[in-house]
Amino acid sequence: MSLKNCSIGVFLALALGVSAQGATVSFVVIETGLREETPPIASSRLWEDALLGVFFDSGHIVSNTPIRRIPEKPPKNLPDEARVSLDSALEGGADFFILAMLDYQNPLRTGEALPKPQNVSIRLFKTEPYRFLFSMEYNLDKRNTGEGPFKEGSVNNARTADKDELTGAMDAARAMAKHLKD
Repeated sequence: MSLKNCSIGVFLALALGVSAQGATVSFVVIETGLREETPPIASSRLWEDALLGVFFDSGHIVSNTPIRRIPEKPPKNLPDEARVSLDSALEGGADFFILAMLDYQNPLRTGEALPKPQNVSIRLFKTEPYRFLFSMEYNLDKRNTGEGPFKEGSVNNARTADKDELTGAMDAARAMAKHLKD
């Protein structure tokens, strides 16, 4: 009987020890360069899902706020539009805050296909004490050059383009996850 209790105790200690190592990470995605009336962009959701998925799969507790849209990319490291999300993250007890800014640079015209982001900036912040930790910038115009998180090769159709973008977004998220430190 005591062997059974001992093995249950060891199992619980291991399970709790492993789960206690994950940090709480809050995310916000901000779209820039789009008109307010532009319909939701699949690429923005794809980047958000990739970030959340990679961090969740690596054992972190994740949360997010709705995707925000602003007219142009702000010069600040943490734009005012992201402060509300940071405040929510602080209230929720997040250890880290990640801001992903997708810069579309070309407002959608009537009848055009939905655009893909031209640049993506991902920034990592520690919440307590608040400080900037790390930033990554991707120029997605280099999708077909083999640079950045995207593989070499031309994009022939929407399905291939979405798969390449998802793979690139997940690679970027994995690179960012390596910089999480307490």
